Amino acid sequence: MRTALASLALAGMVAVPASGLAGPWAREKGRVFLTLSQQQDGAGESWTGLWAEYGLTPRITLGLDAGRSGRGDGKLILWAQKAWERGPHRIAASAGLGAVRLEGALAPLAQLGGAWGRGIETRFGPGWLALEMRGIVTGRNVTFEQRLDVQTVATVAFLVPETSAKAELTLGLSPRDRLKVIEQLQLEYGRDSGFDARLATSLVYDLARPTKLEMGLILPIEGASEPALKLGLWLEF
Repeated sequence: MRTALASLALAGMVAVPASGLAGPWAREKGRVFLTLSQQQDGAGESWTGLWAEYGLTPRITLGLDAGRSGRGDGKLILWAQKAWERGPHRIAASAGLGAVRLEGALAPLAQLGGAWGRGIETRFGPGWLALEMRGIVTGRNVTFEQRLDVQTVATVAFLVPETSAKAELTLGLSPRDRLKVIEQLQLEYGRDSGFDARLATSLVYDLARPTKLEMGLILPIEGASEPALKLGLWLEF
């Protein structure tokens, strides 16, 4: 269980690209954003991720975060976010419910998050800074058997909450009209999986509208994760 949980936590983190996604910015009302990504790490583990956003109101964005690993683990999370503007600053709060599949067993999941961000101007072009944090509780199913007598065995099943926390610090730049460069520091801590720190670098290039191509490299700083390559396709309409 520990190995699967750590693997899923890593995959869930890096499957979502840093830029263009909700962050503290609300998706424009009636607009849709989709991204499909494929990731492969140095240990041969793979992750296919799907991220979707829909602007319900000028402040509220609805979303879907789903994915599946090469060995069958996966997740499906539905979330909602409300955003506020405070001068140049953008602030958002989010909540989500869903489930994860670990070693063939389904487990419920709930998450709460907050985000801050703002646009910036640099000598390399316009860009943005963003900080996102999430707390996640997963209910892992635990069963044990107790023999009452020679012929009777009682089976007891219950959910044990497992908590984890994630933080992402993002710097994005647009040195050219059709190019974005994104650097993201990803931090994660779980009681079972321990502490992981990664640096993710992505290049996002505008293809024919409404399509963008993302190419990324994820490098571990601390923890048991492996270097990984990522390829993603973005659609916005």
